[in-house]
Amino acid sequence: MRVSFNAVIIAMLSLGCGFAQIVTIRVVNPKNSKPLQKRPVTVALLYEKGESVPQKYDANLSLMTDVNGEVRFALPNPAPRHMSAHVSLPEIWGCCGVLAATEEVIRVGIVAPKDIGESAKSALPPKALPGEILFLARPPSFWERLLYPLEKG
Repeated sequence: MRVSFNAVIIAMLSLGCGFAQIVTIRVVNPKNSKPLQKRPVTVALLYEKGESVPQKYDANLSLMTDVNGEVRFALPNPAPRHMSAHVSLPEIWGCCGVLAATEEVIRVGIVAPKDIGESAKSALPPKALPGEILFLARPPSFWERLLYPLEKG
């Protein structure tokens, strides 16, 4: 019995459903596409009441972006229906948190925030890959920097 190489690859890929999904969070400056390094990222895995929960998992992850502005983590099996992610950017306040359906993140990816404003025209088209949350962290405008102390109190 002869089995083609393509059939073996397709079978292996179809079995991949049982493996943990990897999620990437990428933080970039939309003006110049440069990654933001060494930024704290927190992720919360949000299981709903009655949802199947794995025996051992960490519901709250604290991570740090690498030189590419990325963090990666594996979703537990079964994955939660929702997750939240937040990037700590004290000097940049045009960003950065998202609450998303896990299925949407895995299937198409998420860009946050969806509207980066007219003054922050992007050098890269804001497109997240499947399995990715892309944070577009823009520096504050002149007016935002001027008004921030007044808002802060």
